[in-house]
Amino acid sequence: MKPRQTPTLELNVPDGFEGAADIATELASQYFGAPMPWQPHLLDVMLATDGDGMYVNSEVGISVPRQNGKSWVVRSRCFDGLMRGEKILYTCHHGDTSDEMFQELKAPFEDDEEEELRDLLKYVRKTNGKQAIVLNNGGTIRFTTRTDSGGRGKSFDVLIIDEAQELTDMQQAALLPAISAGKMHNPQTIYLGTPPGPKCLGTVFANLRKSILKGDSQMAWMEWGATEIGDKNDRARWYECNPSLGIVLELKAVESECNQMAPDTFARERLGWWADDAEVANPALPPGLWAKREVRKAMAGGKLAFGVKFSTDGRTAAISWARAVRGGPSYVELYDVACTDGGTAGISDMLLRNKGEIAAVCIDGKSGADALIQRLGDNAFPKKAVITGSPAIVQAAASMLLDELKDGSLGHIASPALDESAARSVKRDIGAAGGWGFGDGPNSMAAPIESASLALYAARTTKRDPSRKQEANF
Repeated sequence: MKPRQTPTLELNVPDGFEGAADIATELASQYFGAPMPWQPHLLDVMLATDGDGMYVNSEVGISVPRQNGKSWVVRSRCFDGLMRGEKILYTCHHGDTSDEMFQELKAPFEDDEEEELRDLLKYVRKTNGKQAIVLNNGGTIRFTTRTDSGGRGKSFDVLIIDEAQELTDMQQAALLPAISAGKMHNPQTIYLGTPPGPKCLGTVFANLRKSILKGDSQMAWMEWGATEIGDKNDRARWYECNPSLGIVLELKAVESECNQMAPDTFARERLGWWADDAEVANPALPPGLWAKREVRKAMAGGKLAFGVKFSTDGRTAAISWARAVRGGPSYVELYDVACTDGGTAGISDMLLRNKGEIAAVCIDGKSGADALIQRLGDNAFPKKAVITGSPAIVQAAASMLLDELKDGSLGHIASPALDESAARSVKRDIGAAGGWGFGDGPNSMAAPIESASLALYAARTTKRDPSRKQEANF
């Protein structure tokens, strides 16, 4: 069997631009090796231009299972852009991925035998977190892992978002303005990733794909992926969904994955399967109820409170805020879903910045909660304003949120991450007396909606009433 060299799904890709990347492909082949047949097609889509030299596809999305060689495509696109003087921002989720891409792209410019490239090179900046390659023609590429503020205050022509399945709404909001004023006046955004897993923080990549499938977006989209979980032992599907199987992707490696992975995991990780939005069994909230309470703008007035929910391993935290008027309406909104590998400083800094306005904050989670509470205490956050989560509080908070949704007193704005968490979380039994809380549903996390419930609980139950009334500086 031979691997499929054309995407299993291709949308919004105009005809007639084959060969648009011939020069880029030939150039990249000299430094990064010859491409497989499927790779130049992706470059054609990225580099196709109209009669005015503008990119035909200013937004491109690519989904390919891991280890198939998409890095060759990224290197080639970046290398071509550098030669043409573009300023490129390459972002990813993991530092190792960023460093690997940096090392691969700078190698030709530092090769003693490549005199022409060395003459083009202005400098290479190797400081971690600020790695960059800068050419004399103005071509620049900066490598960075993503943060909620990454890209702010800087201008680029091209934005490459690798590991796009991990991209959050706040990270996207920080990154996109970076290409709004590039000197080339020909911006392009490229998303590269895989179908997100159940614990994935990002929702942007999945929501982009949904919009494309609905016909609501003109983003060029190419993917290799199965349409169902199916029989994981069906090798024909392996070759259908992995364009480099048997070439750079070892067959024995896939056999080992098949032997060890559950069918749905194998389908997602190796066959590029995107889970559908089938109904959730035992949903925590009645279907449609959350969407019914959507409002156009945030509520003003009432007590302000926050809820912070840490994942079991402490590496993820969902933060929401709520307002509640005694005897009146309430409102919840997701502030962020953050990776806490670097600690809880970002969360505590935000809470401390607004401590004069926050009536209370409810913090739950065995891993992470203690560290955050300690940090707040060390920085003079009011002790009476901190509510430590417990099974009883988690139950009460979930029931309170459901009750206020039912009676119509609770509102929220549209928020993809929170909306999905609310719609797809399941009931999680707590204790032996029929108590319940929010649990992770199929391909979704409960942390966002649970943090919202904790914020609402804090706003409703606290007796504190800060006197400052100015807007919170979130």
